[in-house]
Amino acid sequence: MSFRKLPPRGSEDAERAWFAGLLWRAFPEAVTENELAELAAQVLTSDRRPVTARTVRNWLRQENAPHFRYVLRVIALVGAEAVFQVIDPEGV
Repeated sequence: MSFRKLPPRGSEDAERAWFAGLLWRAFPEAVTENELAELAAQVLTSDRRPVTARTVRNWLRQENAPHFRYVLRVIALVGAEAVFQVIDPEGV
């Protein structure tokens, strides 16, 4: 049994929604979810860690949460404004 306090479910949903929006901002040339999934998968795939379009679609549909390594890479693609959005989401 764990005695850790778990964050409210709503905050996890908000984080997943924020990341899905961030993906759209990182790849503005994508028009459809499938285009975005293909583009993001290509960019985020490395030799050691492949990312599939299906995984990206799951992130976009907020069915799964991305690993922090992918969050950082997408933030880097979007730019500094995304960092401020993490620090103060209501101020941006």
